[in-house]
Amino acid sequence: MRPQNLLSLLLLLAPAIQAAILAIDYGAEFTKLSLIKPGVPFDVVLDKDSKRKISSVVGWKRDERVFGAEAKMSATRFPDTHYPYVKPLLGKTALPPLSIWPNAPSSDGESIVFPHPSAPSYISPALPSPEAAWTPTALLAQQLSYYRHLAESLGTKKESINQVVVTVPAWWDHAQRRAYRDALELQGMSCLAMIGEGTGVALNYAMTRTFPDYNPATGEGEKEYHVIYDSGALSTTATVLAFYQTSEYLTPKSKTPINTTHIETLGTGWENVGGVLLDVAIQDILVEDFVKKSGKTGIKADKKALAKVAKEATRVKHILSANYEANTAIESLFDDTDYRSQISRASLEGALASTESLFSKPLTSALSTAGLSLSDINSFVLFGGNTRVPLVQTSLKSVLGNLEDRIAQNVNTDEAAVLGAAYYGAALSKQFKMKNIEVKESSVGDISINGGDVFFPEGTVLGEKKVLTLPAEGDINLEFSQSIAHPESSHGTSGPQPILSVQVYDIEKALKDFTAPSPVVNLTIRFDPKGHLSAANAVLVSNVTESKDGGVAGAIKGLFGGKEDDKQQVEEVASEGGKEEKKDGKKAPTKVALKFREKHLGVRPLSGEEKRTTNARLNSIAAFESAKASREEALNSLESYIYALQNHLSDYEPTALKDFSTPAEQTAIKDLVAKTFEWLNDVGDQATERELRTKYTALEILERPPVFRYNEYTARDDAVADFQKAMRLAASFFIEAKGNWTEAIEAARNATPEDPATPPKYTKEELGAVDDMLREYTKWIDELMPEQLKLDEDKTKDPVIKVRELEEKGKNLQATVMRLTNKKNPRKPKPTTSSSSASSSGTLDTQTDHGPSPTLSEKEAESTTESKPTDKEPLIHDDL
Repeated sequence: MRPQNLLSLLLLLAPAIQAAILAIDYGAEFTKLSLIKPGVPFDVVLDKDSKRKISSVVGWKRDERVFGAEAKMSATRFPDTHYPYVKPLLGKTALPPLSIWPNAPSSDGESIVFPHPSAPSYISPALPSPEAAWTPTALLAQQLSYYRHLAESLGTKKESINQVVVTVPAWWDHAQRRAYRDALELQGMSCLAMIGEGTGVALNYAMTRTFPDYNPATGEGEKEYHVIYDSGALSTTATVLAFYQTSEYLTPKSKTPINTTHIETLGTGWENVGGVLLDVAIQDILVEDFVKKSGKTGIKADKKALAKVAKEATRVKHILSANYEANTAIESLFDDTDYRSQISRASLEGALASTESLFSKPLTSALSTAGLSLSDINSFVLFGGNTRVPLVQTSLKSVLGNLEDRIAQNVNTDEAAVLGAAYYGAALSKQFKMKNIEVKESSVGDISINGGDVFFPEGTVLGEKKVLTLPAEGDINLEFSQSIAHPESSHGTSGPQPILSVQVYDIEKALKDFTAPSPVVNLTIRFDPKGHLSAANAVLVSNVTESKDGGVAGAIKGLFGGKEDDKQQVEEVASEGGKEEKKDGKKAPTKVALKFREKHLGVRPLSGEEKRTTNARLNSIAAFESAKASREEALNSLESYIYALQNHLSDYEPTALKDFSTPAEQTAIKDLVAKTFEWLNDVGDQATERELRTKYTALEILERPPVFRYNEYTARDDAVADFQKAMRLAASFFIEAKGNWTEAIEAARNATPEDPATPPKYTKEELGAVDDMLREYTKWIDELMPEQLKLDEDKTKDPVIKVRELEEKGKNLQATVMRLTNKKNPRKPKPTTSSSSASSSGTLDTQTDHGPSPTLSEKEAESTTESKPTDKEPLIHDDL
C-alpha cells in the first residue's frame, strides 16, 4: 500500500482535534521549533532570550542545568560539563575523527557515553560513574524537555505537549532513527511523523507555489525538478525532488476539481562536512598563531582556553562570510596572556583547499541516484546557514557552471524545514483547512534479507508493506540488514549492517489442527513512514485457492507474495494455537495467527531497564528544578512584597494603604515588615519555599483589611449605579406586567365560549415574587444607606453595604425579570359552540404551553381591583 499523506497550507481553524503539536527541526548546532495550536500565531518558538533559533546544547553550571544560549556561554567557565553536537552521535558506536567536544565522549564498541565530573547529588539513581554518565540519547532527551517547556509557555491556556513532528536527515539509518525515537519516549512524547529535512524544506517551498499538471497514469504533462541543497553545521545534503499537480473530480457530477500538489523524493546525496569544519580550521589557525607569538604550547591542553578560541572562531567565521579580513582579540587567553591578531578569508580557504570539493559532491551524487542531469533541474534551493559561506557557494558554482543562475534563495535558510514540518503536523491533526499536498518519501540504501536478496530496494516509498511467503516447516529465523553507501567524508561502517531479526515460532503446534492443503507462513514486513523496519503480523494460510467452478488450482505466491490488509497487524498472539474457531464443527481453519518476536540488531538500543533508569534520573532533575523554580518565585514575591509595603507606608507621599488603614494597623504592618526583612537577610538563602510563603501570608493578612476597604470604596459607586438600574428596570417591568395581567382578567370577565380571552402571560405568584424582591431590597437599602453615608467620611471604617451584596441582589433581580421576560406568550383558547361545553362566563382557562396556570373564578376576577398597581413605583432610595 502506497502512503498518501495529504498535507495542507494553514488557512482556517476547524473545530476538530484541539491537541497542540510541536514541530522540531533538531540541528547539530541550532534547533528550530514551531507550535501548531489554536489561538497561537503560527510561527517559530522563541528561546528565552527571544532568539528564533536555539543552540542545541545542554550544560551544567555546577548543580544548575542550562540550555540554549546560556549553555553555550557557559562553555568557557564549565567546559567539562558542556555537551554540544549530540546529533552526530545518535545511534552510533564509533567516535568521529573531529575533536569538537570540550570533554570528549568515549566508546566501548557498543555505545558512546559522555563524562560528568562532580555530578549533582540530587540525581537519582546516581550516575554509574563520572566517566560514563550520559548517552547521546539521554542528552537529547534533556534538550527535548527544554523545547517542550518553551512551547508550553506560549498562549494563554497552558497545555501539556506530548505530540511532535520531527525532521531528520533522509540518509539516517535504522539505528539513528530509533535513537531519536527513544529520546522522545524518555520524555513521554509521541512521534506523529519523522520526515526528511529536505522534505520539510520542500513542503515549505510548495505551500505558496503552483506546479505544472501531470498525469501519472498516462504520463501526459510534465514535472518540475528541484534540488534542496542543505549545508549545516556537520553535514551537507542534496535532495532531488519532483513537483507536479493533479486534478480530479470526486464524482462524475462534481463541478469543481480537487487539485493536489505532489512531492516525490528521487535521490539523496550527502557528505559529513559543514560549518563546523570551518570553525575547526579557524581554531587551528588561531591556536598555532598564539603558540608562534607567545611560545606557550600548553594552550593545546587547556579546555577553558580552547573554549574561548572556539567562541572567537565562530565569530570570525561570520565576519569572513561578508568580509575578506577579520580582527581577533581574546583577553587573558592563556596564562594571563592576551591575544590579538588578524585572519584573512584567503588563509581560511587555503587551509580547506583539499576539502572544498566535498561541498559539491552531494549534488552530483543525488542527481546520479535520481537519474537526472543538471540541465533537468529547474532550481537549486539553498538552505542552511553554511550556504552563506563564500567557500561553499564557490564549490557549488564550480559544478553548476553556466547554470548558476538557477541557484535560488527563495526560502528562509534557517526556518523553512521546521515550518514545513509544522504544515505536516497541521495536516495530521486535522485542525485546519488545507491545500492538498501528497508527499512520497523514498528510502536511502537497500534492505536485504539473510545477507542475500534485496527485500526493500533503495528508493522504496516509505510506508510500504511486503509479504514473505515461507514454508511451514519448524521455526523461522530471519535477519534483515541495511546497506547505506557512506560518502567519502563519513566515519560510518561500510557494508550491510544487521538491523532486525524476526523469529516465528510454534508453527508445528499450529499445524496440528490446520487441515487445509499446502500450508505456508505469510510474514508481513512493514517499512513505516518514519523509516523503521518491523514485522506487522505472521499467519498460517493455505497456499491453494478454490476456483469458481469448484476445482482447485495451486497459487504459489513467490518470495514476496501479496500485500496484507492494514488491519491484520498482530504483534504476538498469546492464545493457545492462535487458530480461528471452526464453524458448526465442520469447517477447518483457513488462517491461523502465529507468534513471533523481534530483536534489534547492530547498534544496541536502550533496554527497558535502561529506559526506566534514565527516565528516573531525568525526572529527579526535573523535580529538583521545579522545586527550585518555585522557591525562587516565592523568594522574589516576598522581597517584592516587602519593598512595596515599605513604599506604601513611607512618609514621603500619601498612599491608599495609609488612607484606608488605622494607625494601629499601620504600626503592625511596619513592625512585621521590619522583622520579615531582617529574617530574610539572615536566613533567607536557606529558607524553604513553605517558610517563605508563610511569611508572605502573614504580611498579606495584616494588609487585607485596608485593601478590602480600598476595593470597596473604589468599586461602590459603580455597584450602586448597577443596583439602581436593576431596581428601576425591575419596577418598570412589574408595573407593565401587572397592568397586562389586570387587562387579561377584565377580558376574561367579558369572554364568551365563541370568543374566549387569552390567559395572562404571568401568574399571580410570579408577579408576587418580583414585588416581594423589590420591597425586600428597598427595605434593605433604606436601613443601611444612612449609616453607609456617614462611614464614607471615614475611610478606615469597614463598609456596611458591601459591593458583593449589591452585585448578588442586582443579579438575582435581573435573572428573575429576564426569566419572566423570555417566557412564551400563552395561546388563545379555541372557541367552543357545543351546548355541552363547560360554561366559561365565570371561568378563565389559563392553560398555556408551559402547563396549567391558576383558574380564576368570577369572584376572584372582580376582586382584582384591590391589587391593581398604583401609579407610584416601588420605593427606591433616593441616595442611590
